[in-house]
Amino acid sequence: MGRPKKEKPNHGKYFEIKKTVGHKLNGDPIRKSFYSETSKADASQQGDEWIIAHKVAEQTGEPFIEKSVTFSAWAKKWLETYKKGKVKQHTYDYTYRVNVEKYMIPFFGQANLKDITQADVQEYFNKHNFLAENNLKRHRMILHNIFDKAVYNDLCRKNPVEDIQYSSIKEKARRRAYTQAQMDKLIEYAKSQHDGAMIVIMLNTGVRRGELLGLKWVDIDFKRKSVFVRRSVTPDTNEPQDGDVKSKSSYREIPVSDDFLNYLKMLPHKTDYIISGKTKYGYMSIDGFEGHYKRFMEKACSNLQLPYLVPHELRHTFGTVLREKGVDIYTISRVMGHGDILVTDKIYVHNDYNVLRKNMNLG
Repeated sequence: MGRPKKEKPNHGKYFEIKKTVGHKLNGDPIRKSFYSETSKADASQQGDEWIIAHKVAEQTGEPFIEKSVTFSAWAKKWLETYKKGKVKQHTYDYTYRVNVEKYMIPFFGQANLKDITQADVQEYFNKHNFLAENNLKRHRMILHNIFDKAVYNDLCRKNPVEDIQYSSIKEKARRRAYTQAQMDKLIEYAKSQHDGAMIVIMLNTGVRRGELLGLKWVDIDFKRKSVFVRRSVTPDTNEPQDGDVKSKSSYREIPVSDDFLNYLKMLPHKTDYIISGKTKYGYMSIDGFEGHYKRFMEKACSNLQLPYLVPHELRHTFGTVLREKGVDIYTISRVMGHGDILVTDKIYVHNDYNVLRKNMNLG
């Protein structure tokens, strides 16, 4: 008696078995294929297990999770599907992609989405408490969205990021600011320099770096004595567009002094942009700004014996000086373009005691 012939795959390199997994409204059977690389018997067993799991899900009311997808595979697909092309490239790279690839994939890796528990996610945040609090907040937002979309796509039953707690052990960066006297000293120096316009504007308006670079001459209203913030430059900017700012609240009008307006009138109009640069449309790029700012401030701080502050600290100086003058938090929030007055309060509330002493004539 000869040896039985070896079973051959019937679907390319796979063994395929079709099973009836349900029926349509008219009674016709619903057929589904199951595959195996080893044998038809193995494919048939997979089919039986699928049918049992499906029936259990129907009886318990739990969603039926058919697929097994790793965190790594889904996180990459999430980036491509839900973020790439939907946000600015710089935001995609530095807010989303770098955090997913540098921190999340190395931690969760090849674990199946449906097997990741809330305890696993909590462990992630416990082990990454060396990151700044704002960064941890961003990680929670990203992870929550990754799992939220996974639930929506039937890849896991529920979102394990719910009710996650986090805290950072990293010392909070201290925001530095110039005093009123130091600020005035730097402004007067910058006015005397051919490349000092960016410093004068930032200290008189509190605009962000990108907002400064997006300012056009048409944004200066000499009759209303104000500066309008309508657009912002980012590393991804091609041609700045009106309304392309950080948030809705960033689109704002800033009251300015006669002295500042007189200074602006004396500046040369090289392009449509107040701070001109070598880009196609005449504005200065972020890279160009960084170089100009560093060279100017190093020289100025050396000559004036002032501490070197980064651009955002000049913005902080503007808000701090307003607060020390007794300007209310709501007004500061509006002028600086904060999306939430609580942000302003959190940043400048530390000045309240000094303001109270001053207003009470206690020195």
